[in-house]
Amino acid sequence: MKCQWGLLLAGFAIAQAASVERDVGSAGAAQVRLPKISTLATNASQVIDRRLASFSFELSFLPTFAGNKTHPNVLTRELMKRLEERTGVGPDVRPGGITVDSSVFDPDAPALVLDESATGGIYNTTFGPAFFEFLDVFPKSTRVLWSVNLRNNTIGFAQAGIKAAIKYIDWDRLFAFEPDHYGGGSRPSGWSSADYTSQFLTLFLTRNLSLPHHVFLAGAFAEDPTSAAPMTTVSIIEDGVDTTGVVKLFGQHTYHNRYSTCDPARNAIATLSNLVNHRNITVSVLDLWKPQIATAHKAGKEFIVGEYSSVSCSGKQNVTDTYGQALWLADTILYGGTINIARMHLHQGATLVFQSSQQANSPGFSWYDLWYPVEGDRYGAARASPSFVAYLLVTEAVGRSGRARFSLIDVPEHPDLAVYAIWDPAVRTSGVARLAVLYVAVRNETTSGEDPAGMAVTLDLSPYVQKGKQVTAKRMQAPGLDSKDSTRVTWAGQSYANGTAAGEEVVEKLKDGKITVGGSEGVLVFFA
Repeated sequence: MKCQWGLLLAGFAIAQAASVERDVGSAGAAQVRLPKISTLATNASQVIDRRLASFSFELSFLPTFAGNKTHPNVLTRELMKRLEERTGVGPDVRPGGITVDSSVFDPDAPALVLDESATGGIYNTTFGPAFFEFLDVFPKSTRVLWSVNLRNNTIGFAQAGIKAAIKYIDWDRLFAFEPDHYGGGSRPSGWSSADYTSQFLTLFLTRNLSLPHHVFLAGAFAEDPTSAAPMTTVSIIEDGVDTTGVVKLFGQHTYHNRYSTCDPARNAIATLSNLVNHRNITVSVLDLWKPQIATAHKAGKEFIVGEYSSVSCSGKQNVTDTYGQALWLADTILYGGTINIARMHLHQGATLVFQSSQQANSPGFSWYDLWYPVEGDRYGAARASPSFVAYLLVTEAVGRSGRARFSLIDVPEHPDLAVYAIWDPAVRTSGVARLAVLYVAVRNETTSGEDPAGMAVTLDLSPYVQKGKQVTAKRMQAPGLDSKDSTRVTWAGQSYANGTAAGEEVVEKLKDGKITVGGSEGVLVFFA
């Protein structure tokens, strides 16, 4: 059946919050003294892109998240403003996902028309010129990574999408083109890295399009780069994909595929305690990407994660729609920056019926979405999810200078403690400018008998403090890891359920260079 999506908007009150400062003690917790670091660490990252925390949107649902020129989604617009305020630029946006693989541009079509099954499965996505009005809700500094449909070997569909993007997106915002899910579709099951590279080199996507050199992202593979992966960034570079001057950057997608609601076995182990685990996030998942990143850099190109989230197949209720997702996100993005991933595009969308016949989720917005863009029976009012505060912590950690660099400080006696040193010569010429601390010990709101005071660490940061300088901190916290009420999940004492700050800002003053971090809390310390 044919279905044209309407756009539902909710009005939100804009509240101005006062700013207060609060002194914070540091008694009654395990003591941790961090090593002194006075110069830039040898393992420090590349300069961090201010757009490190970016977004991917399922193509078929982007108009619902964004709205259009006359009816912009107010919640989305406000949330994007909060991020731009902290870094000085809007996040990059990638319209992509599985529905790109069945998409076609029609110059005579309305913004969006979906061919759907009786159960809500999307067969085809047709978009017209008005679709591109989605950009109006994002900051002017937001750039677009535009995905094109090459899944079914339909070069005509791909070229039509590219021509439309060129016509309706300003060149200063059109960052690159991504042939999405290029490894699948009508290609044979044994299709290899060499096959991919050969076809990429002979596609002639730039024919009659007057495109500049270095305009395509190569890769966009959905599989993690394990030994079982049919192709990776390393393999296609070795096969010669970067020999024609069209490749601008490399990228792949990653989900914590150990955990998924696509099938019962992985769904059973997709728990908060398994997901929010510093070692699982770093060693088990993101470290897999280090060879891909290094090889892309050797070729003189950036490496990005073009699409990612925690539990694949649209997340899991009571897991990825909780504050626990915020801790997972903060650790994932900060560590991704530390290992030189240039940008990470967090996916936003909805359950896709055709993704798996065994999936646990019914139709509706994904349980891992950072916000619910419209009101619905399943979610209630449009609102930011508890995880949105992670993007506030990360964007303030990155800062506005465009000169910050990260490194992870190892604290082996506390494996649940993730500590990221941030150098920023724009605010401190020597020494650590900021310090992000995540204590991922599980402290649940609904579990009785836990002792929050006993689940805390006090960090002695005196080696980082400049004489005569006041050290301050902002805190990310919630009643527990399993908290789902966005009005009770805060960054610096303020909640952001409606896209604006509610409550008084709490800026903590450190005494004697010490700060206590409770279980399931995050803290950003400012030394200058």
